[in-house]
Amino acid sequence: MSASLFRIRPALLATLLLSPLRADANAFFAMDTGISGEPAQISDTLYELGFDGLGGSGDSVKPMREAIEDQGLKLWNVYLTLKFKSGASALTPELRQQIDELKGSNSTLWIAIQEAPKDGGETAVKSLTEIADFAKQAGVKISLYPHAGFWLSRFPDAAKLADMVNREEVGITFNLCHWLKTEGDVDPLPAIIKEKAKLQFVTINGADKGDTKSMGWDRLIQPLGQGSYNVAGFLRKLQVEADWKGPVGLQSYGIKGNQRQNLTRSMAAWRKMSGKLDGMVMAGYQGWFRTGDDGSRNGWFHYSPGGKFGPDSTHIDMWPDMTELGPDERFPTPLRHADGSVAEVFSSVKEPTVRRHFKWMKDYGIDGVFVQRFATSARDGHHRASMDIVLRNCKNSAAAEGRKWVLMYDLSGLRAQNYNSIPEDWERLKKDELWSTEDPSYLHYRGKPLISLWGLGFNDRPPCLTEWEELVKYFKNNGCAVMLGVPCYWRTFDRDTINDPKLHEIMLMADIVSPWAVGRFGTPQDAANRVDKLLKPDLAWCRDHNLDYLPVAFPGFSWHNLQKSRNQQAKLESIPRLGGRFLWSQAIAARQAGNRSLYIAMFDEIDEGTAIFKTSQNPPVGEVPFVFDKSMKSDHFLWLTGEIGKMLRGERSVSEDMPARAK
Repeated sequence: MSASLFRIRPALLATLLLSPLRADANAFFAMDTGISGEPAQISDTLYELGFDGLGGSGDSVKPMREAIEDQGLKLWNVYLTLKFKSGASALTPELRQQIDELKGSNSTLWIAIQEAPKDGGETAVKSLTEIADFAKQAGVKISLYPHAGFWLSRFPDAAKLADMVNREEVGITFNLCHWLKTEGDVDPLPAIIKEKAKLQFVTINGADKGDTKSMGWDRLIQPLGQGSYNVAGFLRKLQVEADWKGPVGLQSYGIKGNQRQNLTRSMAAWRKMSGKLDGMVMAGYQGWFRTGDDGSRNGWFHYSPGGKFGPDSTHIDMWPDMTELGPDERFPTPLRHADGSVAEVFSSVKEPTVRRHFKWMKDYGIDGVFVQRFATSARDGHHRASMDIVLRNCKNSAAAEGRKWVLMYDLSGLRAQNYNSIPEDWERLKKDELWSTEDPSYLHYRGKPLISLWGLGFNDRPPCLTEWEELVKYFKNNGCAVMLGVPCYWRTFDRDTINDPKLHEIMLMADIVSPWAVGRFGTPQDAANRVDKLLKPDLAWCRDHNLDYLPVAFPGFSWHNLQKSRNQQAKLESIPRLGGRFLWSQAIAARQAGNRSLYIAMFDEIDEGTAIFKTSQNPPVGEVPFVFDKSMKSDHFLWLTGEIGKMLRGERSVSEDMPARAK
């Protein structure tokens, strides 16, 4: 691609207005059966781990609601166990207080009916109607919570009772653990689909399969991701077959051990099961570096202009760290280090080199990469052959190192009449087994293989909106999820963006949008200023329009040598890295705005000085200057990117202070 803070509790009103939950993405909240402590402590933990809020309980709701909402989260419901008696009012003073304290929260009373007269449900209906009448005035809904061993124990009976009450604001909850206890190990999807119109919540947890009716709660309620029951399969069917887009709660009753660790494990399992990008750090992978004798016949592509590498001419502003590379991965250049040794570089067509890059991703906790495929170059057989080699290297390396990869078409420079070359190229990749939906290392989004298309809506090129629309339709019709790389100011049609409402229409056809931020700002303070001015409104727009949002962060910027080769001037390290503080400030800003995933630009981009992979702090000396910092290790930005992932996943605190690395 070419570029042409800190922790604060968000204000309640701003957060609720700017961050409505995405309509087609299941919110995931923790039930207080798995977390205890002071309200502020609970809200801090849920925020850091990435939960969307809490399912609470207890008579005093106000302190917990305030703490949860101060953190920008939601108190989804309040659980209570009721005993209905004939002729007695169900509205106790405690219940009235609970409802009053939930007023205006758009929350729900989770009602489990432990006892009721054997009168065909007449008393239960009257009691629920009385409660619903009072709750409606406060904007509070009712959800019937079937609980094994209670008067209302079965999901079908809860649905029947809701029908008898016949109130729009009275619905039902499906609890996986109670279903397994009362119904046994049978598929719940038919019952859920049948009663979907009344369904308000689903709760899940790890569990065992088999004779579940006779099992104890220690086997029916486990951390998510544990147990032999296929919860991931259930969730997929819930989302696809039942088309369930509502909130999902995490049941943790009776689970022993450290609560935060249990929640962390469950959140990790949820992220894997839900098919979203939450908690992931992905990087862009250019893979475009060639050398004169690497067999590609592409010359010194992206190293030096005109295919020649001279001591006073090179494209790159950073020098790769070659320490770990083998003899067959090293290619000499005319440049020399201070000790007189030959300065060497790598080629992206070498499989061991790409494999090493993916191993670094694994070692430092980077989830995977968007592999760049430049549409103009893919039309040129001379370049396409080496691009295919790089793609195969990435595919195989991702599988070997347990990383994910996504094919990203960069449409920069592509003419309108040539947009059809992208489907043609993709079909050829499938035929040549370079791309497959069956590839376990390929990233899927909500069950569909993700394709990224970059370059829509930039005002430095012909818009080609009709061609873009057809391209998005093509991939969607072929069963793919689509991510669009768009300009930074896409929402307001400003600065780097075309002024055409059609842009938004095309974006709405996709699944994810990722605005390009490289070069748009240059200091940690700029990054902090973006939270309220840009990131929150962008995220809110996307959530309102059923889109996911993947922000871009970059470690710094420098293209002095590249611009010199074009007879233009540019300052070396025009956007300083500040030892990582600039990158960290962007990650904190993204998390503060409500994001839980990040695109790092780029892994190996040394042309424009945005690389995070290992770079030399002892570059060649002479006429050509390079960006380096002898106070840092060569892997500093790999390490920092890994720490960003930990922060997004709640494995470390969200703080304006960049982590200190152990020496």
